[in-house]
Amino acid sequence: AIPGDTFYIKNGIYKVANINDSLGLYSQQMRVSKRDDTKLGKAFRCFPKKKGYNWNMKDFGPLYVPALGDTLYPDIRNIYLYKNLIQYETGQSIRVESDRIYLGNEILEKYVFRKNYYFMAGDYCLNSKDSRYWGLLPEDHIVGKAAFIWKSENIFTGKYRWDRFFNVIN
Repeated sequence: AIPGDTFYIKNGIYKVANINDSLGLYSQQMRVSKRDDTKLGKAFRCFPKKKGYNWNMKDFGPLYVPALGDTLYPDIRNIYLYKNLIQYETGQSIRVESDRIYLGNEILEKYVFRKNYYFMAGDYCLNSKDSRYWGLLPEDHIVGKAAFIWKSENIFTGKYRWDRFFNVIN
């Protein structure tokens, strides 16, 4: 998802609000949507891993992806989604005390984002260490584009899938 999008995953299918097209490798997402996820345990849970967010690898969000200039009115619930971004942009720590949110020593009533952010997702919903684990990515952290598959491993057998090594990504 790009700045200004609202991203979510519904039963393994990647979605952006108000966009009807499929996103990513839809055939893999359909396979994931049919899987029994009860055996996946703690790895199934994901960002932000806070009380009140029961997000997991198959059902995630909705999460608004901030754009440069967007204003956030932080509250006790949404601060955990954007805390790391604000701390990154300001170099100050955020703390929550009772019902108040502090940036440094000042009460944080609103915040204007200074950067664009992206939700990065892998093509296999249940085996991608992506933004569902580590949150949104600042634009200035994007340094390139994947050009080929370096390594491919079957997640069920642990064996290499040699036929995929070094295939070009379109």
